[in-house]
Amino acid sequence: MKISLHPLGKTLCIAGVAAGAVLSANIASADTILGIYGGVGTWTTNIDGSLGIDDEPITTNELGMSADDSVFFYIALEHPIPLIPNIKLHHSSLKSNGQAVVEREFTWDEITFPADTDTTTVIDFTQTDITLYYEILDNWVSLDVGLTAKVLDGTAYAFAEQEGLDPIEETVELTGALPLLYGMARIDLPLTGAYVAGHINYISYDNSTISDIDVKVGWLFESVLDVGAELGYKQLKLELSDFEDSNADLTFDGPYLNLALHF
Repeated sequence: MKISLHPLGKTLCIAGVAAGAVLSANIASADTILGIYGGVGTWTTNIDGSLGIDDEPITTNELGMSADDSVFFYIALEHPIPLIPNIKLHHSSLKSNGQAVVEREFTWDEITFPADTDTTTVIDFTQTDITLYYEILDNWVSLDVGLTAKVLDGTAYAFAEQEGLDPIEETVELTGALPLLYGMARIDLPLTGAYVAGHINYISYDNSTISDIDVKVGWLFESVLDVGAELGYKQLKLELSDFEDSNADLTFDGPYLNLALHF
């Protein structure tokens, strides 16, 4: 079964309002030179939540699920042309595995798994964020606003052995592109190279909410090639309701560390 994520309607209204707000804001503070930002790091991820179509969906704890560490990278291009947005690309993969004897019956997509069954579960997907944004402020306090297209590509899989019977298995494909509002704030500590910053991507529609938030502290050694490190905390929350009668309420969160570059 394939779950395609294509929110329209309210999304288009939100996007229009956001675009109008951005274009009407003061964007005269764009960079005076071309700047490239990049980074690569690792995210130590926890998973919590539930999946299923029952009144009491199966939880990740019942499935014995835990998340693997995630590797991510990002790159951003900023330029001095005020009316053309800057662009940022962020890519990461998330994989969680579970193995447990589930004590109660549960439904995964259209397949019912009986109680007291040894069950293996895997949630494996990538997310690629393509963000177009404007710099509203760009000095020791920075503020960016824009829109993000979050592209999800992956699966949620369950498998169970049955004594004397054929095994049960079911795969749900989670694919699609989602438009989200984007915001970033950063405060530089003068003469130190240190800063604190936060990002948010967010959308809510038809009883579903997706939020992607991180806060961090960082330091850059300023030279011809600025090199530094960032330590932060990131949370991705997916509340998906009534997608082909399937529901998901999943939270991935934890600390991360990455190498940062600017030239």
